[in-house]
Amino acid sequence: MHKRVIWIVVILIAGMMPARSQEKETPYKKALEAVEVKLRAGDFRGAIADLDQITTQYPEEADVYYAKGLLLGQMGDYEGAVTNARIAYEKEASLQNLQFLMDLYRARKNWEDLVELLKDFRAKNPTMSFVGRELMATLGGLKKFDEALQIYDEEVKAGRHSDSLDVAKADILIRKEDLHGATAILKPWDGKSSLRQVYGTLGFIYGEQRKNKQAIEVLERGLKITSDPVLYLDLADAYREEKKPRQSYEALKAAFNAENVDFGDKHRVMLTLMDSDMRVFSRDQIQELANILVLKHPRIAESHVIKGNILWRRGNIQEARSLFLTAVGISPNHVDAWRLLINTDMALRSIDDAVRHSHEALSVNPGNPMLLYFAGLSYMMKEDYDNSRKMLEAALDQSGNENTYLQSMIYGALGDLYHQLKMDAASDVAYEEAIALDSTNVTVLNNYAYYLSVRKKDLEKAERYSRMSNEMEPNSATFQDTYAWVLFQQAKYKEALTWIEKAMRGTQTSAVLYEHYGDILSMVGREKDALKQWEKALTMSKENTADIQRIQTKIKEKRYVE
Repeated sequence: MHKRVIWIVVILIAGMMPARSQEKETPYKKALEAVEVKLRAGDFRGAIADLDQITTQYPEEADVYYAKGLLLGQMGDYEGAVTNARIAYEKEASLQNLQFLMDLYRARKNWEDLVELLKDFRAKNPTMSFVGRELMATLGGLKKFDEALQIYDEEVKAGRHSDSLDVAKADILIRKEDLHGATAILKPWDGKSSLRQVYGTLGFIYGEQRKNKQAIEVLERGLKITSDPVLYLDLADAYREEKKPRQSYEALKAAFNAENVDFGDKHRVMLTLMDSDMRVFSRDQIQELANILVLKHPRIAESHVIKGNILWRRGNIQEARSLFLTAVGISPNHVDAWRLLINTDMALRSIDDAVRHSHEALSVNPGNPMLLYFAGLSYMMKEDYDNSRKMLEAALDQSGNENTYLQSMIYGALGDLYHQLKMDAASDVAYEEAIALDSTNVTVLNNYAYYLSVRKKDLEKAERYSRMSNEMEPNSATFQDTYAWVLFQQAKYKEALTWIEKAMRGTQTSAVLYEHYGDILSMVGREKDALKQWEKALTMSKENTADIQRIQTKIKEKRYVE
């Protein structure tokens, strides 16, 4: 567990006591202090054992169950966290215990349990209006609209009518697709309420109705009245829909520069900008937003990951690498940051660094299948096949709970590795498993097809898989070369020539590509052109003795024939 997480737990457990201890010294204070000592030392099992003992000795003290639930939650034992949080709430229905149990139910999507919890707390604390709004929102999410609206009526009848309550009702009506009703309930608050959600929700409704100018007007009015910069994010959307990219971008910049706009809101915007095909903003504009994100949130690892990702896509690999290094320094448990760092190491051909970073990542994230996979790739690039096999097979063993995409990638890498180890049968099985898990894994389709063609085995299957990879990624010179080579092995030389020439028009050339081109040209009777391509291949094959000898033999034989 990362040290940052440990200190969060320690602070929460320690910070729980002072308010109560002002009234009287709690008998278990020293015992909790001993728990904190063990947490600081990283002895989580010992801390849990101590908390078990305290709950046995003081079974009616809610604070101890709360502390135990916090610790179990941080350790990933959510069942245990929920059990103890529920006991804490049953012992004392305080706001602290309510909020903790609510957060756990939300995280685990236990919506029905959340409804029952909120109903119970509302019955015990009928004057707390926020509970009614929370209950309405949860019921709305479950599409229990009538029940949610009944809660609204009860709150109004009890004299708790407010702008925030009307926003909650408007959200229910929006879910019911009653935009007219939602507008009607919020319009009276327009210009009078200082609540940001009134204007944000109205802006959303107008946007859904394609009333972009009205959306812009209400959002700008909301900004003047509330001074809440979160509305800049909504305003950016409205300007974009109105085909005003400059104003949209300026609104986004204002939101990103604001200290009191949550990082999470900015992060969601960046992910949308990076993954969408809208192409509303230039790469320089998106880069500027990423720069602001790091400037305003330098202690959040994900801000560095976002900026590094953008630099990576722009080809600034060295600079991206430094940002990923910063990210893992801030948060060593950030698996994706480690993955990206190791990727940049491999892209820069810094294979020793890739191996070293893989082991550093695994030391703080032991058994993580993604990191084991990248460690295996790093060793494979280093041609240390024994360690590569150890890491990849361990990744496979640990991947049972992972998605099929990662499992397919692991099997694909094992297919590549087993091929290098001359374990052809195992390689074929690994590739077939990879394709069964993800039939769109183009790298596996291509590599399997190529290695089958090299072995002159199952050429019909090789042709089918290679064709599929080219259909899914039609501009890859590597995939086109593979298809050309499969066709060559099938003695379809004219078709092979068409595909190898497509590959040659790609931006990346290699000794293999030139050699294949020469081989195909030779089979269609263009010997002089074949010699030229083999000579280019020979020039590029400076390190591999076997490749050099093979190409030299082809050149000599062709010249001898002439």
